[in-house]
Amino acid sequence: YTYPSPYYLESFGMFGHYPSIAGADDSSLSSNDDSSTTTATTISAATNSSTHSTVIKTLPRGILNPAFIKYNTYGTLNAARDNVIVVCHALTGNASLEAWWGDLLGPGKAFDTDQYFVVCCNILGSCYGSAGPESLRPGYDENNSESHRNISSKIPKNKHNQPIYGIDFPDVSVRDTVRLQLLLLKNELKINSVKCVIGGSFGGMQCVEYCVMAGATRPVGGSLDSDAGGVGSKKADAVGMSGVPYGIGEFTTKRNGRIEPFVRSAVPIACGAAHTAWQIGISETQRQAIYADPKWKNGRIDPHDPPHSGLSVARQVAMVSYRTPLGYHQKFGRALTDESMPSYGSRAPWQVKSYLEYQGKKFLDRFDPVTYVKLTEQMDSHDVGRGRGTIEQVLSHVEIPVCILGIDSDVLYPLREQEELARCMPHAELKIIHSDAGHDGFLLEQDQVAAHIKSFLYSHE
Repeated sequence: YTYPSPYYLESFGMFGHYPSIAGADDSSLSSNDDSSTTTATTISAATNSSTHSTVIKTLPRGILNPAFIKYNTYGTLNAARDNVIVVCHALTGNASLEAWWGDLLGPGKAFDTDQYFVVCCNILGSCYGSAGPESLRPGYDENNSESHRNISSKIPKNKHNQPIYGIDFPDVSVRDTVRLQLLLLKNELKINSVKCVIGGSFGGMQCVEYCVMAGATRPVGGSLDSDAGGVGSKKADAVGMSGVPYGIGEFTTKRNGRIEPFVRSAVPIACGAAHTAWQIGISETQRQAIYADPKWKNGRIDPHDPPHSGLSVARQVAMVSYRTPLGYHQKFGRALTDESMPSYGSRAPWQVKSYLEYQGKKFLDRFDPVTYVKLTEQMDSHDVGRGRGTIEQVLSHVEIPVCILGIDSDVLYPLREQEELARCMPHAELKIIHSDAGHDGFLLEQDQVAAHIKSFLYSHE
């Protein structure tokens, strides 16, 4: 799905229209970057001709054009166009639901394809088909390989020497991702109503935003200033919405003769109402591992020689945070991969070390460093209260039934955060997943997760 006009990101209205990103002339780059003196090439949109210049195509901040997301559907949409379940994926997931929650998808399962029309969208900014750092940079002719050779070396390029966003990809929030998905559901798929939105971890954060933007009562007069940075009435008119973009209850529908929330229920799993200092700190540790790799080069990486060492370490840090001390003890203990080797010291072949190194190396085949940095920053944007009020005030407007799932051993997103969600949402219930696996329990304890989802879907229209 491609949004039919420039997509105004949350940052455009919340923080004003920032200066354009001009690649080689970008003043936001590190002070030791010599890019400001680099001669670049401007591509004429009319003739596709190239001329040497000190100015290059700029990227306006706060706007994404084109904005597109990849999505998959499963099952059949009914005549009323309201038997829809939306499933949101986590940090490194994708729109192929069968690849990571396959045991929940299919006839008679939690995501019953005989009964429901299931939609799974790739996160905006991801590297699995949606607009992201690996996407071709706007303003350049993707078919003119000759002109690409003359473009400034400071413009990020892919392995095919095509100009891409790279590190210049705009800052995207969780709200930006969710709002584009809602526009897809309403405008592209012509959905009348969504039965339930479900997601874990980063997917749970999206789910909570769905609750606010499409499962809440719209406050009288809206919740954001309609004249703030151009995000108000003009944009609302442009997309045919009467609610304030990114505001509480922006997306509604007319059903059963009355105006109702567009989303009828939700199941957020293993997440909170906002990314905390603990979670931001863990994300930052991973980003710092990437920055410390000499091949990072302030994000202007060589596509043929990216900072894989840093990305591998970042993934290893993440893998530890997803589990628990007890889980690691039960899985590895102090075991070695080779008992003939030293049992301690720098040559000790710990099983846990081998496991983490394997996970880090395997990750390199399916993710790139810039996308990882950008997506962890997007997770850090999660805060339902930003620009709307306190978390308690915002969540008090959510009028749909919500089943919140928390994992009793989750160290990364502890149970108290799910308890806060349940306390603040008027029609919420909290269910506990019992597991020694920690945060990854939302993926590993699929029987428990499926049972709670099926029960909730059955008991709510």
